[in-house]
Amino acid sequence: MSTHPLMCGVSGVAGPRPGDEKQSAAELDLVLQQHQNLQEKLAEEMLGLARSLKTNTLAAQSVIKKDNQTLSHSLKMADQNLEKLKTESERLEQHTQKSVNWLLWAMLIIVCFIFISMILFIRIMPKLK
Repeated sequence: MSTHPLMCGVSGVAGPRPGDEKQSAAELDLVLQQHQNLQEKLAEEMLGLARSLKTNTLAAQSVIKKDNQTLSHSLKMADQNLEKLKTESERLEQHTQKSVNWLLWAMLIIVCFIFISMILFIRIMPKLK
């Protein structure tokens, strides 16, 4: 009877020991638990990021809607101002044409009247010595 461990036969070398099996099962359970915890943390982080993205997207959507409303209001006001400007421009042009015609004739008559008055004044008044 040999005392060498390799010579023992079935007693311990050929198969796993029950203590080793329990230890490897515990280690496997520990690794699986760590992976499961890591996956849960990642899932929670992804959920938080998704919520944050949703919040940011809704805020951006609100800002964009408000900007679009402001822009459409500004465009509407610009169109109204353009129409008013065209109308007032036409009125000013008509007024300018009428007043220039009338003013031109009035100034011509006044200049002629002053010229004739000066000639008469020079002829009528005696020369001073």
